[in-house]
Amino acid sequence: MHKTLRGSGLLLAAALTAAQFTGLGAAAAAPGSPQAYYVDCSSPTVGDGTQTTPWNSLEQVNGFTFGPGDSLLFKKGTTCVGTLSPSGSGSTTARFTIGAYGTATGRAVLDGNGASAVVHLFNEQYVTLQDLEIVNAANPGTNRRGIDVELQNFGTGNGYTIQNIYMHDVWGDDTKGPTGSQGIAFRVTGQTTPTTYNDITIANNQPANIDRQAVVMQLSTWTCRVEIACTGTVNWLSATAVSVTGNTLTNIGGDGIVLNTTQNARAERNVIMGFNVRSAAYNAGLWSFNSYGFLAQFTDVLGGVGHLDGIAYDSDGGNVNVTFQYNFSHDNQGGFFLFCPYGSNLNSGTIVRYNISKNDQYRGFENCNGQVTGAQVHNNTIYIGDGVSQVVVNENVNVSREVKMWNNIIYKGGAGSASFKLAADTGYTFQNNTMSSWITNSPANPGGTTSNPLMCNPGKATSLDTASGYHLQPSSPAKSAGATISGNGGRDYFGTPLSTPPTIGASETTSC
Repeated sequence: MHKTLRGSGLLLAAALTAAQFTGLGAAAAAPGSPQAYYVDCSSPTVGDGTQTTPWNSLEQVNGFTFGPGDSLLFKKGTTCVGTLSPSGSGSTTARFTIGAYGTATGRAVLDGNGASAVVHLFNEQYVTLQDLEIVNAANPGTNRRGIDVELQNFGTGNGYTIQNIYMHDVWGDDTKGPTGSQGIAFRVTGQTTPTTYNDITIANNQPANIDRQAVVMQLSTWTCRVEIACTGTVNWLSATAVSVTGNTLTNIGGDGIVLNTTQNARAERNVIMGFNVRSAAYNAGLWSFNSYGFLAQFTDVLGGVGHLDGIAYDSDGGNVNVTFQYNFSHDNQGGFFLFCPYGSNLNSGTIVRYNISKNDQYRGFENCNGQVTGAQVHNNTIYIGDGVSQVVVNENVNVSREVKMWNNIIYKGGAGSASFKLAADTGYTFQNNTMSSWITNSPANPGGTTSNPLMCNPGKATSLDTASGYHLQPSSPAKSAGATISGNGGRDYFGTPLSTPPTIGASETTSC
């Protein structure tokens, strides 16, 4: 029988009567068969978990062990206060699902009331969490999370889906990392058993008003490899089959989406509106660290605040063969893109292609002080409009860099300035770019031009899918003027197949 009582002392502390205890057992009367369990925290009666007499507290839920195929359903239009920390897992063929029931228009609400987490899934797997509202606003400025998924000395945890969650007002402190404040956090703790995750889907959620980080993959123990200058025994154990898609983030205190120590993770079709809006430290919109094969695409990042970092996208230290493509970045105070290996950290094989940057300020491309090798920045459109000033590429220190910047449109229009600040021994090389002639300190650019690229109606786009103004006029000098690059992805920002030779910039279309 997979359903067992956990924490009977907790149930007794809640003053359950003998009849109520018997009722709880009745809800689990079918050994081994999947069942639905119901929770209505507005009910005055301690029920048995059936729909007619539901449980009425998180203490009852937390004192129960669920099994494969079970569902735990909270009544819409009601609020439960405290921390949900159920026990039990699903299986490969029968997941454990936590969701909602009822006909009310409002969601079922879980309110952490300032607790360290609203939902804590500890050493569980094959779990789906969906269709709830999660808030943790009380006692602001203290360490807390919305959803905390934790594996400790577990091995590989499999099968996690978090979808259609409206999470808001998780007013944490300004710390990050394994003990930091986050909206949705996947963590690894413990020191004895190598532990990681496989098969994570974080989809169609709405985190809003979150401190400090909104969505975080934070593996902390089994991460050592030379790319992050770790001198100990190599034990890099990356999370696999990670997908973060279709989420809309708003008003994030620090980082938006951070995927660390992953292999072939994907972040796509996300919108991040306002990040780094309260933190006193460095934060970016979407970034990865210590990862292999990370892919970020079809994402819209806007409203980054400040210069620490305030940058939309970041390929950080320890990254190998990661790609940022078909993304939109606009109106970020810190800039568009950051190469940020630091110290002895390495960054190898980062590709930044067919993205559009509109009115990003301060710097287009920033560089930290670590080594970058094999990077390609090609076929992006960088639009610096009226009243905006930007250092297109900023290098503060002389370190080993190898960045090919080819086939990009870099256009400055109206008031404000645009310039390059390259190190004396810059590792950037430029070819076949279209760069406005009034950009100062421009580097040598063989095969390129300073002619107006004749974009159709630039500067008007407000979202990822409203960027047709960056198509080119038929007489554009950028048409079929780019250098041919192998492995170029085969399509432009808009999905149009690439010509040979390709057109400079993010769009192949030469009609308005």
